[in-house]
Amino acid sequence: MHATLKSLSHFDHGTVTHLKLEPEQEEFVGPLDLSFSELQNSSHPELEHPFSIVVGVETVGFFILREKAALPEWAPPDVITLHSLRVGQAYQGNGYGKAAVELAAQWILTNRPYVSRLMLSVNVRNVIAKHAYLNHGFSDTGDTYCGPIGTQNILEYKLPFW
Repeated sequence: MHATLKSLSHFDHGTVTHLKLEPEQEEFVGPLDLSFSELQNSSHPELEHPFSIVVGVETVGFFILREKAALPEWAPPDVITLHSLRVGQAYQGNGYGKAAVELAAQWILTNRPYVSRLMLSVNVRNVIAKHAYLNHGFSDTGDTYCGPIGTQNILEYKLPFW
């Protein structure tokens, strides 16, 4: 089965609470409670877009896209950034992380065709995630950012034009 994207509200926490991670993964992604608290308290809620990744009837993952005034300070103004990507532990190893990136790119191409790059930050200690992102089309910009749990590499995914 292929993965699809489902738009969530800033209050749909219950839809994704079952997406548990290993503690060492959770350290880098952050707890879902925090993600939804930030969404609910955002000064730019219309610029933050939470999504679930669905396969059949099962929710297998989650991420947030941010744009314009909701972008993090390390991002240039003409991009969209990817945050809090998680694929539940029970669903890992099935290509759903790669599918999430492809679905995010499709959403951007459809809804924000003027945006040419998807960017994210990944902790330098999170070698497995960085390797996965690089294998799924991201490239390292060479820039770093000091985040809440240490240095982050800034990666970008150049979106194809249709």
